[in-house]
This record gives sequence, C-alpha cells and structure tokens, in this order.
Amino acid sequence: MALTSPYFRNVPQLTAASTNSPWLGSGSSGHGVHLVQFGLIDLGFPMPKSVGGTGLSPDGVYGSETVQKVKEFQRSTHGGAPIKDDGAVGRNTMAKLDRALASFTHKVRVHIFVVVTPDAPVATAETTAKELYGHYGIDFEVASIQSLALTAAEETEFSQHGLLFARMKELAEAHTSVRIRPNEIMVFYIRRFNPDTDLALSKANHTGAVTRIKKNADASTLAHEVAHNLIDSPRGVSEHVAHKQNILATLPRTTPFVLSFEQIQQMRRNIRLLRA
Repeated sequence: MALTSPYFRNVPQLTAASTNSPWLGSGSSGHGVHLVQFGLIDLGFPMPKSVGGTGLSPDGVYGSETVQKVKEFQRSTHGGAPIKDDGAVGRNTMAKLDRALASFTHKVRVHIFVVVTPDAPVATAETTAKELYGHYGIDFEVASIQSLALTAAEETEFSQHGLLFARMKELAEAHTSVRIRPNEIMVFYIRRFNPDTDLALSKANHTGAVTRIKKNADASTLAHEVAHNLIDSPRGVSEHVAHKQNILATLPRTTPFVLSFEQIQQMRRNIRLLRA
C-alpha cells in the first residue's frame, strides 16, 4: 500500500511492511522501526527503555517493549477499530498507523535568501529537510526563496562572523519585499566567511533566528542548521551527537537522516516550532 502519513512515507522498510514483504516484528531493526517507535510515542504509548543513550533514540530495535506497545496500539481505537494484537507491524497495523498519524502536528517557517548560488541546489536541500522533518510530524515550510543582490560592501559585511541578527534582517528586508516574523527562520546562502573557518553559522534568540550557509556546504546543511535554530541552546541536546545518522552529527553525516526523541522534545518548546 502507498503510505501517506508524513511520519512513514518514502521509507523503504515501512513500504515493505505495508505489504507484509516482510512485516516488522521481534528482532527487526532499522530506520523504519525507529520511526514506528517514535510514532507510537507521539500517539501516547511511551517507550522509556527505547529512548536515550548514544545511538538512535528511539533505538530502532524491535524488542519486548516495542512488541508490547504495538499490541497496545493494535487494541486501541487510534486510526480505526482495534485489530488483532499480535505485536507485529504488517499490512493491517501499518495501515492503522498511517491513519492514526495522517497529518503534521507542527511546522517551521523558513525564508531562504540566495546571495550566491550554492554548489548543492537549494531545491535538493529543501527536499532533504522536508523529508527529515516530516518523519517527526513537522511541516518544513519554505515561506519564500529570494535572490538577494547585495553590493560588494554588503556582501563583505555579511561574511563577518559577528554580524548582528538585526543587521542581517535589515539588509534582507531592504533588498526584498519579505517581512520576517520573530517565529520564522532566515537562511542565507553566502560566498564565504571572514575568517573563513566555518561551513555555516546559526544564532537564535527571542527576537528571531538566522542561519548563514557557505556556498560549498552539502545538501544536508540546511536541515542541520535549522535544527540548531529550533533547539536554540549552545549546550542543548543538539551538541556533540555521536550517532552519524543524526542530522546534528558533525560531517560526514550518513543517510537516512534522523532526529532523536530528546531533540524533538526540546524543539517543541521553541517558539519557532508552530502548531500545524
């Protein structure tokens, strides 16, 4: 079956489970299991043994806790009438999960300003971010994409590490018709930094959030930096991520990209993560 829930679509392991080829059960592991576990948690089936630690969180391991929570979900009315409580995720359970988590719960609004065309196309970066955030019920909404034609002096100013948020916002609004709200994120693709030591820089406070991404950054950097904006803490759970699938890991990050339960919990306390 074609899965339509943002939590589950375009995930090969779950597409296979939706047609019993094969289903997920005790001993299964992987990205799809991680997303099923996260979806169950969001539906009110807590999984304390499966979250935390230095790996995936939830851990993506179909152990006894996952079996028990799947059974509880199968007996519930989430996504329709109760079904056989065998603790496995196959065609019927996947369809019920797909209905139960049919839409986004949150959204983030991003304005993208292109000072210089990046090596990784903006459209690819946007698609990567939309898929990642969608798997956690977040609609990654690109409110606008604007070409930002700065003067040579302004572009030099934009490269400075310490450039104030208010000045970036002033320049963006001076050169475009966009007006940015405090609960939206501004993203700028720029040529370089001075000193040229970073691929991207993000900052956020109660007045707004901004990210600058250098021209040669890879397509995952947009999703990575917006996560920093949403977590909004220099010592928060975004820092020093060990697991290379996590979008907040340092480069090289490995696909499929994930976020952790702890990261999402912190994001949901941020004014820039809006209710959908």
